[in-house]
Amino acid sequence: MALLNMHADFQAQLAFHLTGRKIAEGPQPVAAFEMIPALLARYRDLAALRYDFPLVLAKDGGIHSLSTLVDESLKDQDDKTRKLALKHEREIRAGSAKAWNGPVPLAADGELADCDARLPGRFVAHAWRTLEEKKAAALRESIERLAAKLSDILAADLGRSDEGRSAQTLRASFAGRDDSIDFEALSGLLKRALPARPLPASRRRRIESLLKRLATLDFGPFVFDNCAEALAAYRARLPQLIALSKAIAAARLEAAGEYVEARHDPFFEACGASLLAAEGLADFPGTLVQVDGAELGMAHNAQLAEMLALGMPVKVLAQFDDILHRSPVGRPGFGMRSHAIAGMALGLQGVYVLQCCASSLYELREEVRKGLQFPGAALFSVFSGAGGESGRLPAYLVSAAAAESRAFPAFRYDPAAANGERFSLAGNPQPESDWALRSLDYEDAALQRVREEVAFTLADFAACDGRYAGWFARVPKERANGGMVPVRETLAAPADSPREKVPYVLLADEENRLHKAIVADELVGEARRCLEFWRSLQERVHKKPAVVPQEEKPAAPPPVEQKAPAPAVETEKPARNPDEAYIETPRCSTCEECVKINNRMFLYDANKQAYIADLAAGTYRDLVEAAEACQVSIIHPGKPRDPQEPGLEELVARAEPFL
Repeated sequence: MALLNMHADFQAQLAFHLTGRKIAEGPQPVAAFEMIPALLARYRDLAALRYDFPLVLAKDGGIHSLSTLVDESLKDQDDKTRKLALKHEREIRAGSAKAWNGPVPLAADGELADCDARLPGRFVAHAWRTLEEKKAAALRESIERLAAKLSDILAADLGRSDEGRSAQTLRASFAGRDDSIDFEALSGLLKRALPARPLPASRRRRIESLLKRLATLDFGPFVFDNCAEALAAYRARLPQLIALSKAIAAARLEAAGEYVEARHDPFFEACGASLLAAEGLADFPGTLVQVDGAELGMAHNAQLAEMLALGMPVKVLAQFDDILHRSPVGRPGFGMRSHAIAGMALGLQGVYVLQCCASSLYELREEVRKGLQFPGAALFSVFSGAGGESGRLPAYLVSAAAAESRAFPAFRYDPAAANGERFSLAGNPQPESDWALRSLDYEDAALQRVREEVAFTLADFAACDGRYAGWFARVPKERANGGMVPVRETLAAPADSPREKVPYVLLADEENRLHKAIVADELVGEARRCLEFWRSLQERVHKKPAVVPQEEKPAAPPPVEQKAPAPAVETEKPARNPDEAYIETPRCSTCEECVKINNRMFLYDANKQAYIADLAAGTYRDLVEAAEACQVSIIHPGKPRDPQEPGLEELVARAEPFL
């Protein structure tokens, strides 16, 4: 009888796993916010723990952890002072105190910044503003030095002219300090002793023009909340930057006495934007764009891609507050929008890219600084953890859980780094493994301490969000059986393997009691996609730099009778037929939208980038829907192959923007 009951329990558990539907006498439903992942239970009261946050955004531009500053201030203090300071630190972390007013002063003074929805913008803007102020001061000083040298040239020329040596000018230069001087006599003496040698009129006009242009730079700040305005402002500023860049180059030549009209006038007349490489643009005031990742639709993506591809010194912060949303085509598609944005930037190759969670910003502050100092464009993709439906879980914990579960992994791409070192997964827990493994200590029914190694997967992360409580079903202890395995074991097996075991995750209720919860197959599928994306990032790290083999030179052939060479035939690369469907494979960001629509028509190559494998395996509707769903707009449907396909008139109209 017990075996029959166990079999019935397993069948009910398997039924929920496969369908996501609960049946009578089966596993019990999990209510929204009723439980959290077991590994997070010890962190419920963050205020009682010491960790990186809150941060201090110092007035001198530095960024510090409050805990670190407190520790430094207490090095030589007594126990009483130490206890008072730590108590005040806890009050700040709990929110009952808004500023440091402890028994000892801190080494840095500034605003407190907690890990919340405002943190990514405040953190990046603070670091960017600090660097921009230093850059502006250096540029202003350089321009002022050049202007002073040019002014000295004009002043010296005036001093050598008849006007500069006139009695009236000499009298004005003394400003009435000595009435005993005969300025008429002095003027005559100077004119006889130093004949006038004025500057050529063309050089004087050129220097006067340069002085006016050197005073035209707008130092900003140039901060925007959308790509369209940032692009328009940059295009409006570009002529001024080109003119100013030419003025600076010409002024340096003039100051050194090396300007040759016959050579340099034609050069500066002809050169334009080509004079401003990324390094040259980086000397001028930069642009900061802060956008909400949830609002980045197709049109915004195109503007963002254009802005990054231009090489303009723009730093873009794309903030994502919710990565457990459903995709536009109705599937969950966890994190796909953020992955697509970062993937698009990676495909441009010349853009500095940093993706991380807000909880890791302080740890990765040096990578943020490098990106802000990068001479070209930089993209910072940050998950705040402040969106979604995570109940009472603080944003810091949600953000850290996203990083731990590979839902929003940290990575950095630095085009300026050495070959083989450009891509990095630093900042991720256990980056060599599929999942981060942690030790979980608990007491069993016999009150004996048990230590278990637990993986924190995407399924665990989804358990933080009330929207997906329906994907979990709790199994009472008396109905647990050997047919249940941790979800990581299911994920380690091939997707098409027989369902002989039911995956579960460990959850903890509000009283910290441990429960096993069956995971619905739909969520397991999301976890598999998450794992595949993570593995694709690992492959980037482990990919060895290409080495061009040196071929051995063939032995010299014996002499042969020389013949007249055949006339060269010029070959042209055949133009692509616009009626045929195609994908711009090198720009693919691995968003998986097309593969989810038709995994026979669309496949991935060895670089995990999509291509059209078999047009006959799908319909024109599949092509159009894939083009609409593609996050980076690289799918071109072409013209219909089957004139009898239903709804062609509507589909052709929808395909028009992608042809």
